[in-house]
Amino acid sequence: MAKINIFGDVRAEQDHNMLDSSFYESQNYRTLFESRDRFIVVGRRGTGKSALTYRLSKDWAAQKNTTLVISPAEEQVIGLRPVASMFGESVSRIRAGVKLAWRYGLLLELAAICQRNYKTAGEINKYETLKVHLKAWTSKGNCIFERLRGTLRERLKSIPDPEDRIADLPSLLQLNRITEEVSTLTESLKQSLVVLIDRLDEGYESDVVGIGIVDGIIYGTDEVRGALGSHVRAIVFLRDNIFRAVQLEDKDFSRNLESQVLRLHWDPEELFYLVCKRIRAAFFIERESDVKVWNAITGNELHGREGFKRCLRLTLYRPRDVIALLNAAIEQARRQNRETLIDNDFSESSKHISMTRFDDLGKEYETVFPGIRQLTSAFSNGPAQLSLREVVRVIHSVLNDQSLDAGVLQHLRILGSEEEIAKALYGVGYFGLMDRQSNTWVFSHDGKRPDKVILTDDVLMIHPCYWNALGLQKDDLEQNVAEQIFDEYEITIHSQSAEQRATSLGRMISELATIPTGAEAASQFEEWCKRAIEIAFAKELTNIQLHPNQHAVQRRDVVATNQGVRGFWKRIRDDYETRQLIFEIKNFEDIGIAEYRQMNGYLIREYGRMGFIVCRDKQSGLVKGRELDAFREFYMQGKVIIKITASTLTGILSKLRSPTKIDVGDMALDHLLDTHIRLYASGQTERVSSRKKRGSAPR
Repeated sequence: MAKINIFGDVRAEQDHNMLDSSFYESQNYRTLFESRDRFIVVGRRGTGKSALTYRLSKDWAAQKNTTLVISPAEEQVIGLRPVASMFGESVSRIRAGVKLAWRYGLLLELAAICQRNYKTAGEINKYETLKVHLKAWTSKGNCIFERLRGTLRERLKSIPDPEDRIADLPSLLQLNRITEEVSTLTESLKQSLVVLIDRLDEGYESDVVGIGIVDGIIYGTDEVRGALGSHVRAIVFLRDNIFRAVQLEDKDFSRNLESQVLRLHWDPEELFYLVCKRIRAAFFIERESDVKVWNAITGNELHGREGFKRCLRLTLYRPRDVIALLNAAIEQARRQNRETLIDNDFSESSKHISMTRFDDLGKEYETVFPGIRQLTSAFSNGPAQLSLREVVRVIHSVLNDQSLDAGVLQHLRILGSEEEIAKALYGVGYFGLMDRQSNTWVFSHDGKRPDKVILTDDVLMIHPCYWNALGLQKDDLEQNVAEQIFDEYEITIHSQSAEQRATSLGRMISELATIPTGAEAASQFEEWCKRAIEIAFAKELTNIQLHPNQHAVQRRDVVATNQGVRGFWKRIRDDYETRQLIFEIKNFEDIGIAEYRQMNGYLIREYGRMGFIVCRDKQSGLVKGRELDAFREFYMQGKVIIKITASTLTGILSKLRSPTKIDVGDMALDHLLDTHIRLYASGQTERVSSRKKRGSAPR
């Protein structure tokens, strides 16, 4: 068998030759080519976005249309980040500024195309405003990203306020006038202009700036489409994880643009047609039947569509997966001087492919699902099928791993129980569930929020494309499981773990309001506080227990081991010798000397000289004649007893909706300790402090 690559790199010249000779006109392609309804194309890695960009550009050019392909390099996207940051620190502010700037840049890029066209080259001189801007624009670089960067740095440097920059940008760029003139100019071109925007993942980072840039490009492109009407078509290609990040941060996205999104979907039949077209071109096979084409290069055990589906079990149903597997199998057969592919060729090839797919899973989801690498790797060298109980046990071991990063542990705690984390792994296609009615394995690959309830007697299976990467014990599964797998794609995309994080925290905050004060609901409040403490201080506090000495005379409510590695927790371990930390939980508002004396009695030996009392007081500060006097009494004895209100804990939980604020709990307690020492220890209250800030003399 000759050494032939039937796929290659869609961005490379050799694969362009293959695309020219064997491009499969899928339903996705036909929708984009024939309809103007969708201008945002979303797909995971390897679903053919760049191949579509190339072929659409070529085919529209063949119809005498002019195409502008915007495909930035990594450094060009990175270079836009500093100027995008000039619009503020939120996605909405950055989106607003980038939208205006991108609209301006895209209009001038289209005007530059008209300037190079012999039919409209002379028309530019009719438009005074456009002519001046276009001359300055083309002098600032070789692509839209470089020109945009130079323009914004020049125009905005004298305006210090980010909001003023956004407000002043339309007039600085004379945006309305430019829009009118480019609209008239494109009408005179007498042909359509096509804008294809691809590879925005190059240099992309999933932070506020990165999301704001992509969001602004989407909205800016849409505004140009609307302003120029039927004379311009535009399509933005986005990787799925970037699209979901935009959806999550832009609350108006679903209302404004969701209806204009096309999600790339490949079913087994379309993948079969694609592969057979490639085989025809690579091996010069002229048979009409796709089945006969497939059979021409495979052994008997792989003949027919069922044989092809057996190969699909080692992929994620994406063109890149399938063709990469076939290329590797062809190379394997070539080394053994065989002309046909056999099952062993695919088995050997799948080992490398499996590692690539497993690595892709981590790359694609680690920003929205911190800890996914640790969780998925924990199932290595085990069985491919597991009961829910076995899955929970493995996840539990990950949560108790002392080397786990603080942010990762906190995120997993927020997701909830081990069962909830298992659902999140189902949502990204790692696990599948057995559907008892159809006797099939159901997988979801796009972060879908699972609507299936995972029961204790359910069996889960790791997707076969990861088996080789994880070294799983497959037993007899591999031979019969391919026909029993159903991969869900016709779904609504959600950011499963990121959305679940916000929802879980919101649910927990709301739950507090349902717990009444008083002795009858004391146990409920204690449980709630324990969970809040586990989430808020996930890394530095370990082995958090409720009533660890419940049969003792002095029964401590919540006790945790203080690792004291950094920040606030190191401070109290060093300064107050507190290795075992106590949170005394009081499900009522007013606390006083009795509660402080109770805590004081606990603070001996490894419990050190610091403890916390958590209560339901609506006022977070200490009140004179009540907590203030009690605090000062024991402070003079060298003990520090800090009051924490439930509202303080809910404030911490609310801020933890943002994964970047992993230290907000530690910072809150650090500030609280400073307030107790600097203010309350001297007998002052926060009310006195407020008067001082207003310039009033204390009484």
